Amino acid sequence: GIYAPYQPRFDWNLWFASLGSWREYSIVPNTEVRLLENDSAVLRLFAANPFPNSPPREIRAVLWQYWFTTLAEKRATGNWWRREFLGLYAPTLEREPDGRIVMIELPNVAPRQ
Repeated sequence: GIYAPYQPRFDWNLWFASLGSWREYSIVPNTEVRLLENDSAVLRLFAANPFPNSPPREIRAVLWQYWFTTLAEKRATGNWWRREFLGLYAPTLEREPDGRIVMIELPNVAPRQ
């Protein structure tokens, strides 16, 4: 058979996840949990620790749609991209004082395709 190339990169896996639902791509909620736990293996996937002093108490994943700007927009604004906020992608999670992780918000709608 023919197989697609293996995509080991964290950022590529997040990009692929954005094409579907968080229920299909457990990498997103699993990453949220591991960031709340201050997991060093997950923190090494980032260029720098986004939470150097202590792990976050709450974390969410949101989805944006991006488009290239037109040449006229680029000249007028200097921006290569324009974007639109689509909403919450995966459940918002919170770390309780006792260390338990709880879901505090679910996405309302599926991302637009």
